[in-house]
Amino acid sequence: MRNLTVAFTAAAIALAAFHLWTALFGVMESFTQRSVHLLLVCLALPMLALLGPQESRSRRFLLLAGSLMVVVPLLFNIWTGDYWANHMAYVVPLEAVPIILACIGIAGLVVLSERTLGPAFAVIVCVFILYAWLGQYIPGRFGHRGFSLSWAVDHFWYTKEGVFGIPLGVSATYIYLFVLFGALLDRCGGGKFMIDLAIAATGRFRGGPAKAAIVGSAVMGTISGSAVANVVTTGAITIPLMKRNGYKPHFAGAVEAAASSGGQLVPPVMGATAFVIAEFVGRPYSEIALSAVFPALLFYVGIFMAVHFEALRTGLAGNLKVPSMVAMLREGALFLLPIGVIAWSVFQYSPMRAALYGIGSVIAVAVFYRLLRGDLFKLPKLVADGVVEAAKAIGPVAIACAASGLIVGVLSLTGLGITINSAILSVAGSSMIAALVLTMISSLILGMGLPTVAAYLVQVGVTIPALVNLGVDPVGAHLFVFYFAILGNVTPPVAVAAYAAAAVANSNPDKTGWQALAICLPAFIVPFMFVLEPALIMQGSGVSEAIWPLATAIVGVAGLAAAIVGNGFVPLNFVLRIVVGVGACAMLYPGVASDIAGVLVMGGALLTGRALALRHATATSEGS
Repeated sequence: MRNLTVAFTAAAIALAAFHLWTALFGVMESFTQRSVHLLLVCLALPMLALLGPQESRSRRFLLLAGSLMVVVPLLFNIWTGDYWANHMAYVVPLEAVPIILACIGIAGLVVLSERTLGPAFAVIVCVFILYAWLGQYIPGRFGHRGFSLSWAVDHFWYTKEGVFGIPLGVSATYIYLFVLFGALLDRCGGGKFMIDLAIAATGRFRGGPAKAAIVGSAVMGTISGSAVANVVTTGAITIPLMKRNGYKPHFAGAVEAAASSGGQLVPPVMGATAFVIAEFVGRPYSEIALSAVFPALLFYVGIFMAVHFEALRTGLAGNLKVPSMVAMLREGALFLLPIGVIAWSVFQYSPMRAALYGIGSVIAVAVFYRLLRGDLFKLPKLVADGVVEAAKAIGPVAIACAASGLIVGVLSLTGLGITINSAILSVAGSSMIAALVLTMISSLILGMGLPTVAAYLVQVGVTIPALVNLGVDPVGAHLFVFYFAILGNVTPPVAVAAYAAAAVANSNPDKTGWQALAICLPAFIVPFMFVLEPALIMQGSGVSEAIWPLATAIVGVAGLAAAIVGNGFVPLNFVLRIVVGVGACAMLYPGVASDIAGVLVMGGALLTGRALALRHATATSEGS
């Protein structure tokens, strides 16, 4: 076991060294760069499986077999990289050896996707591959003319239209470095500091532990990029705090699940998917990050207000036994520096350079604190642990990016993407709302069972082009799919983030899942808002034009939270909850007239609720 640990650590260090080297001195030719990246990931995966005592023998064998099936063709790619860089695809037929190796590599990739991402994603990939093979026998508009094995293999494996396309390219350049940044920050003490700071900032207020969970999970979620990983790490601290404060276990778990899922929306890092969005849209990453600011804010306003209204409804007080902000900042304020470096650098440099500066700042801060505490000798172990965690985290992401390249390749080779696009337009007609609802449903379904990046990538060539054809801004279309893929984490019946939170909270998984969905219901309106009002994602207008839509949206989201919880600073009965919800939806719809109507309806309902509460209090006091 010790030898395996050493081997995996060596593979993780090699992965980090390769990416840091290319970030410093320039990437290789793209086909070779992506092959080396995937090779190093596939070398680390089987050793990780062998180290896990919970792994079954069959799972270990399949991971080993799948990795070996991919590694051998990748070594061939790297050895002959110059040839493939100048290869005339589709013109020069492939010889037998490249065809056989590519088929083995594709099969191995399917096995790895099933082992790391689950059967659902592997089945989707297989369906697309079968369509490329057998689609010529399908009659009508969904059939295609058929392709030779050499042509198809060339497209999927030896060009940048398939496995080694944009998704894997982003993983090989940007994503790993940001994953390494997050892992190092967490291992060097930044993760714990962020959570403690959130507790210190909000713990004294009503429902403070739940609000601390929201703030801490938002910060950690943008770094980790995984809702489940965020639930397990931050939830281990925040969920017990919420339960001690008086929140029911299922509600505590639901809050953590909702807050952890939304972390991927929070700039500047936004998990992994935002980098892929930037490449597909053809815009700078900084623009995508800026576009996500207001949608992320609205997401967390909805959760925050739901927590606050629940605390009011149940009469929960704050927790006075929390550390002071001054003490926390004195303890680790410099851990905020790497976040600031990343936030500044993504607007000044390339994402790769920004990640490199972020990693450098984490190491510098860690050295300072270790020197201050007199235990600098611990730093190499902490850095090594961070490198190992990064290797564990990048595996599923890299495999998802590579395997989804097969889906993108089938769409481009067969024209299926155009066909599905036309079918969506036919079903939706000229109705943008109908197309948005169809896209929402498909994104939620995919988001339930797949990692966010995989759920998004499946949609890239399918539903997003249809939305763009109906007039949706390209950035808005991609963010729409991304947003709902994230919400799939808290959407029953497969609310994976909620189920992970239920395990930590020791609560009923189904009850936790439905509660998480209820907390996130205001967030389900947000994507429709920024599609109908592009100012909310800063498209076609400046910040000043977004102020009024944002202000009314905040009030509307808070109103929806009040309607869901049954308290809007005053108790709301069933009828008043419906009225407040209607007024909130009116405020969320773009337009001054609807905003005014919404304010009047919500205000009237809240005033009525206050009057009823006062009359009830008066009657109670007179009766006593």
